[in-house]
Order: sequence, then structure tokens, then C-alpha cells
Amino acid sequence: MAARLLRLHGHGAARQFLLQYSTTAVATTCDPTHFLMNYLVDSLGFSKEEAITTNTKVTRLKPTENPQLVLNFFEQSGLDKTHIGKIVSAVPKLLLCDVDKTLKPKLDILHDLGLSGSDLVKVITASMSILKNTEVSDMKSCVSYLRKILGSDENVMKAVKKKPCLLSVKGCERLRTNMLFFQSIGFSDEDIKKFIVQNPYALLASPESVEDKVDRLKKDFNISQGSGMFIHGVAVLISMKEATVDTKFGVFRDYGWSKWDIIKLVQLLPYCLRLSQERLRAALNFYMGELGLKPAYLASHPTLLMFSMKKRVLPRLELMRSLVEKKLYDEDYNLYTVLLPSDPKFYQVYVLPYKDMIPDLCELYNKIQQHGKAKK
Repeated sequence: MAARLLRLHGHGAARQFLLQYSTTAVATTCDPTHFLMNYLVDSLGFSKEEAITTNTKVTRLKPTENPQLVLNFFEQSGLDKTHIGKIVSAVPKLLLCDVDKTLKPKLDILHDLGLSGSDLVKVITASMSILKNTEVSDMKSCVSYLRKILGSDENVMKAVKKKPCLLSVKGCERLRTNMLFFQSIGFSDEDIKKFIVQNPYALLASPESVEDKVDRLKKDFNISQGSGMFIHGVAVLISMKEATVDTKFGVFRDYGWSKWDIIKLVQLLPYCLRLSQERLRAALNFYMGELGLKPAYLASHPTLLMFSMKKRVLPRLELMRSLVEKKLYDEDYNLYTVLLPSDPKFYQVYVLPYKDMIPDLCELYNKIQQHGKAKK
């Protein structure tokens, strides 16, 4: 290790690192338990109770001087106290890892992908087994495979941040198996690449579950493989438990939706199924209860359900009410046309043309927008 440090960092930097590293090693031989308790409380801000719990988990498994070596290594790797605290709190077993054989080679791989700071901490805490159990050679093989199919370290990093288990042997095997299946049903390499980067869980589910969900998409929702929504429907269904999907259907039925209304909604915009029950009910209460819209209309305009009530729907309708009161707009305006445009487009079409007739309209719009953001 010393020779490598001399090559990589030069004599001065290497000596400094080795001095701190060796000093730590000597200190730990005295009383590693006492050191760890003090470090957790004094340096990482743990309460005494939290420190005792963490220390017990470590020393119960394997009394060793490693905890201090690992903590020292994390500091040398550029992680601050907050980052180290999160790692130790989430996965105290990492304090038992061998720095040279396990942690350093694997953190080097993660650093090479561009992971650092909070992103690095997120990956470490989300998948301790990779750092603790996966062989370095296997981890390198997984990264090499991901680079080959995703085309860049940036894409690999995006996917790994969402699903760190992509760096495990099991994760790569699942990925390969599901990729073959998706290719067999007509997904292009570009489709699969987008899947892995945006929805990696879709390619890490069990192959049996993947095939079942794809079959349900075809049979229950009549979405063909040639449909532009097919790939999105697959992503949504694979990410949700069947019971969760059925629960969402129950919400729609509570508001008088027929089976065919629900099917049409899913065919046009399957992502509506990912809305929480609370948000779904709030939207249906407003559109159906207050505005009197029918299920058939909402099923044909599913984007309405995706809009934020507080940030988009209510602010815009409040402004439109002002225009109607001033006789500048017909009260039978098209709701969908008003809610669909982006904020800049809405401002251009519904605010600017009337700012001279209603001097405070711009101020009203900005006030409404800020109020909506404050309620986010």
C-alpha cells in the first residue's frame, strides 16, 4: 500500500497519509472500545445511548482495532463528519471491514464512477452487502458490464444511485436475464438503456414477476407491444405490488368509475397509478365533486390528475376567475387548455395580454404562484 501511495500521491502526501494511518493503528491497540465510544459522541454527535448501541453491535461481532482504522480511512477519503455519521449509524458492521482489502478498492470503484459526498453515502448505506460481501473483481465486472450497455459513466452512476445492487453479482445476473426477455418482446437497446437509467428496478425484479406483469398489461389493459405507452406501462406495473394496483382501482371505483374508464386511463397514462391514495382522492374530490367532471372526461384527460393542486390547478383557476369577473374571458373556458401549458406559456397567453386592462394582474399571478409554492 505504501508503494502505491508513493506512486499516486508523491512522497510528501503519502508520508502524511501513512503517518495519520499508522498513528491511528497504534492508538487502537490501547483501547478500541473506549476510542469508538468517544469518537461517536465527540466527533459524530451521537448521543451516549446511540453510541452504546452502535459500539455493542460492533464489539459483539468481532472485537478488533478495525473500527478506528475504518473511521480514519473515511476521513482520508474526503467524507465529512456528517457523512461518516450517517454511514456508521446505518451500517455499523462496515467498521469491521478490512480497509486495504475491502473498503479502499471498492470506494475507488465508486469514486471512478463520479460518486462523492452525499451520493456516495447514499450508495454505501443503501447496499452494505456490496461493500462487505461482494468481491472486488465481481464489482469491477459489474461496472464493466454496465458501462458496455449504458455507454457512459454518467449513465452508470445514475442507475447505481437508484439501485446500488446493480453492482452485485445477483443484480447483474437479474439484469442480463430480464434484458433478454425484453429484447424478445421487441424492446430496442435504446429502450432498455432508458429503462436501466430511469427505472432500474424494472430490470431487477424477478424474471417470473416481470413476465407476469407484462402479460397482465396485455390481457387486462389491452396495451399492445406496439403502443407507445407499452414501455411506460411495464415500468409502472413492475414497480408496484399487485395489491397496490388493486387498491388504486378501488379508489376510482369509490368515485363511480367503471372498469372501462380505469382501463382507458391506464392505456393513456399508466403513471396515474403511482399517485398516492391521498393525492388521487384530493384530485377526484375537486374535479368531480367541485367542478362536476365525469369519469369518462377524466379518463380521456388523465394528465389532469397528475397536476399539482396547490402549485398549478388552484392558482391558475383563481386567476381565470379574475379574468371572468372582469368580462375579459368567457366563463365556459376549456379547463384542460388552461391547465396544460407550461408556466411560461400560461403567463404569455393568460396574463400578459390583459396586464394593461388589469394593472395588478401580474402582481396577482406572482402572489398566487408564491402562495402555491409555499404550500408545497
